[in-house]
Amino acid sequence: MMRARNSAIRRLGSIVATVAVLGCMAILSPPLGLAQPGDNIEQKIRQARTPADHQSLAVLYEKEAQTAYQLAAKYLPMRDVYAAACAGERKDRAGEPWVFIAKKYQEIAKKDEILAAMDKTMAAQLK
Repeated sequence: MMRARNSAIRRLGSIVATVAVLGCMAILSPPLGLAQPGDNIEQKIRQARTPADHQSLAVLYEKEAQTAYQLAAKYLPMRDVYAAACAGERKDRAGEPWVFIAKKYQEIAKKDEILAAMDKTMAAQLK
């Protein structure tokens, strides 16, 4: 009985560690949409002079925000999946890494929305 419980605890620990590592990798990786090969956002920002340029940047940031919101929506339900798979006292904390990842993607999306609004304002001012 004790041996089975220790085995289950070790398995749970390795699952939580794996989730934490994968979560860190997901957070530290570059945003998905802007990291496309051949798509140099820094260059586009430097060269933006016309309302159309800024409008184009706003569209890019809006797409990034949408992608980040979709990723957040993907990771948030994993909290419940892991909580259901775990037993015992750690059940309530099993999904914390997934919630952390989802919140980070939501923060990224909000920042992208702010950047899109800034570029729209700049485009309007240049007209």
